[in-house]
Amino acid sequence: MKRYPSCVLKSSKRSGIPKRVLLKSYKRGIGAWRTNPSSVRNLKGRKGGPGRKLPKEQWACARVNKLARLGKRASYDQDLLRGLRRRRK
Repeated sequence: MKRYPSCVLKSSKRSGIPKRVLLKSYKRGIGAWRTNPSSVRNLKGRKGGPGRKLPKEQWACARVNKLARLGKRASYDQDLLRGLRRRRK
């Protein structure tokens, strides 16, 4: 059995988007956190500022939650949702 982060499970149940799609978005969020540290906010909410950064898991969960909430209006991971719509037809 595959283990999913709790944010993926909750967002999938709430939005109806399959867990596998949200897990891909989660992994992309981890990758974005690693490759673009200047875009990661610190714990006080300042982008690229000094201080401790948000943990990569929290960053990825925020990405998943936004995708689940906004769906096709989100500005990223649209390729994942397009593939989903194609399969449902």
